[in-house]
Amino acid sequence: MRKLPLLFLTMLICIMVFNPISNVQAAALNVTDITDKYRGDQVTISGTSPFTEVIAKVYDPNNVILYIEVLSVLDNGNYSKTFSLSNDAIYGTYKVVVGQETNVVNDTFNVIARPSVGGGGGGGGAPSQGTQITVPVQSGTTGTTVSQTTIQRTAGSNGTVKDSVVMTEQSAKETIAALKNQGEKTARIVIPDAEDKVSEVNVSIPKIALTAIKSGGIDLEIKTENAKLTIPNTTLEKFNQDLYFRVVPIKGQQEKDQIAERAKQEQIVQDVVQGRDIQVLGRPAEIETNLQSQPVTITMPIREEDLPKDKESRQRILDDLVIFIEHSDGTKEVIKGTFITNEDGTLGIEFGIDKFSTFTLVYVEGSKEYFAQLEKDKKVEGTVHKAYISGYPDGTFKPANSISRAEMASLLSRVYDGELKENTSPTSYVDIPAGHWAMTSIEKAQLTGLMRGYSDHTFGPNKSITRAEMAAIVSRWLKLEGTGSSSAKDIQGHWAEQAIMLVDKANIMNGMPDGTFQPNKPLSRAEAVTIVNRILKRGPLYGDVKPTFIDVPTTHWAYKEIEEASKDHKYSIDESGKETVLIK
Repeated sequence: MRKLPLLFLTMLICIMVFNPISNVQAAALNVTDITDKYRGDQVTISGTSPFTEVIAKVYDPNNVILYIEVLSVLDNGNYSKTFSLSNDAIYGTYKVVVGQETNVVNDTFNVIARPSVGGGGGGGGAPSQGTQITVPVQSGTTGTTVSQTTIQRTAGSNGTVKDSVVMTEQSAKETIAALKNQGEKTARIVIPDAEDKVSEVNVSIPKIALTAIKSGGIDLEIKTENAKLTIPNTTLEKFNQDLYFRVVPIKGQQEKDQIAERAKQEQIVQDVVQGRDIQVLGRPAEIETNLQSQPVTITMPIREEDLPKDKESRQRILDDLVIFIEHSDGTKEVIKGTFITNEDGTLGIEFGIDKFSTFTLVYVEGSKEYFAQLEKDKKVEGTVHKAYISGYPDGTFKPANSISRAEMASLLSRVYDGELKENTSPTSYVDIPAGHWAMTSIEKAQLTGLMRGYSDHTFGPNKSITRAEMAAIVSRWLKLEGTGSSSAKDIQGHWAEQAIMLVDKANIMNGMPDGTFQPNKPLSRAEAVTIVNRILKRGPLYGDVKPTFIDVPTTHWAYKEIEEASKDHKYSIDESGKETVLIK
């Protein structure tokens, strides 16, 4: 009888030896918080996991995959991997997703600019302890003070001065209450610099304060001596993190000259200048934020000391004033702004943007006439429609061929400009390996909510998309609701019956001549572009349109739809409402 306890004890010892207690309980899935980074910094993705390996993905601020790798998990449940950001990494918020399939955890970190040294930037030299300055939060309409906030002003040993402002939850709530009492809806944070010694302004709005602002329906203004930012509540509504802005005035003449030289390289400036000189007016400003791809209005001051005294010369400068924008993603553009008169009677220039950059007011002689002619040409030549689908190298379109789910995801990623789902990570599908040609498009199609995978954790990228699946996509895209209607006799009880009825009623997709809808039939390429054109309210394309593809003659039922979708073209709308191609 004693052998049984002895045997049990032996088994227990074996379990303890080969499965230590520290490993019996699987580690929970988590990812260690990643702090803000500068360009070129190393980023370490680490944490714990109950799996033997995890997939780690990093998305840049444009929701494009920057980094992806399968990480091995150690026996103690830990995983870790380090990679380096490029020296031209996009500023903004990056998303980290770690896990397997639908079991994932998320983290975010910001890539911010390094504090600049000397010149127009802030930084340089060890900071002093600093002083605190109480500043007003005003009504953006009347200018009356509705609450207060505090600036931390810090001076470096080289004389540079930085201002840092954090809007607290209490300040946000006080501001909202006061504005509502006055019937106003714009809160303005004022950051003064009467002595013109501040080289950098940092404004932070913690998520908890931002939530209060959003729920109060309040627009936000940030007013510095060198730029005013106006952020509508509709923009704030789409942001769910701590928000920050950094404004750096560029004061040094050498830096201004460098900007002028860069501006001269832009084609639009070359077209206008034609050998004449250009002049930077006032003070450029570098503005950074983790709020990207959302509309914001910027107003830059036009100082009297930067304008000629005589009226004629002054007006000539203002007529030919443009904004030269160097975006953080490397692109550049030149735009015209709108002149405004500020509350104190000073002049400013206002313009809208959706990504942040370095903004410079530039006098370019002749630009007024140039932009006026561009606008005139635009009205004469019509608007441009860009192609969103192409044919094959052999000159065919293959209109009757089916379109795969991966191809549809790719097409949707090019044409869909609606909102992405907030705080959602794309699912990892077992049949979409890293490096799959449509991986990014499939993930975007998920985040739009238009396409979904199957219950077995596959996406079926090579499967032909069916007419029923397309009906579901259209219904989600257009947010069709209510009761649809269809005379199709083969949809009763089908999983997509309601979606089919809705898209039929909306005249986006219709049934066959024989009275069926054929929900399980693969969608053809010709049908796909016809449907997408209707959603985008494009085409059919009329006028002198020559066939692009050898297998789509003018007699093909979808000829005008395929030409609309597959070629860049300028068009006008005739009196009957038809889109007509313009031939130059």
